Amino acid sequence: MVEWFDADGRAPYPVVMLDPILRRHAEPLLAPLTDRLAAWGVRPDAVTLAAFIAAVGAMADIRYGHDGFALALLVVAGVLDGLDGPLARKDAVTGKGAYLDRVLGLLASAGIPFAFALAEPDRALAALFLEIGLVARAAAETAAARAAGQAGQVLSVVGGLVGKSALFVAFALACIFPQWFSTIAYAVGILCFVGAGSQVAAVMVEAP
Repeated sequence: MVEWFDADGRAPYPVVMLDPILRRHAEPLLAPLTDRLAAWGVRPDAVTLAAFIAAVGAMADIRYGHDGFALALLVVAGVLDGLDGPLARKDAVTGKGAYLDRVLGLLASAGIPFAFALAEPDRALAALFLEIGLVARAAAETAAARAAGQAGQVLSVVGGLVGKSALFVAFALACIFPQWFSTIAYAVGILCFVGAGSQVAAVMVEAP
């Protein structure tokens, strides 16, 4: 769903992704580590890059059938991804860092299904379906953000049914149960299409 904020700060659409819910619970737990990284002078962009490198390592492990190691690296990438945002807010740096996080996050999300397909070519169709769903999701988010900017409004949350947290759960389950990858990929792909479609419909109805 889309969350449009008007001049009074009211948002008519609810957030349905897991991300805001998990963020509320995870950020207090990660706060001591965030404070330590800030005290050490670690830059948010460095954490974002480290998360992406961990995700690339997970792709390599998936490709060669080391699903247990891949799961461990995905957990590392997820924790790091949960740290860069709070760290950036401490430094009051959110523009370029948010852009980098967005780009690398999309690359990682697309690379992991590709790695599963490389490991087992029979999964290629399911991986491609998920890839197209991710493209539809990203296109709907980008277009909604542009529409909000042109209307002089703030688009607080874009996405819908599938966010980073949902993708992490799906990829983790695929590492634990690789034989179910195709089923998981089709399910997540369908959710991506449904979320993108509902977002496009919402923008067409509500945007000026």
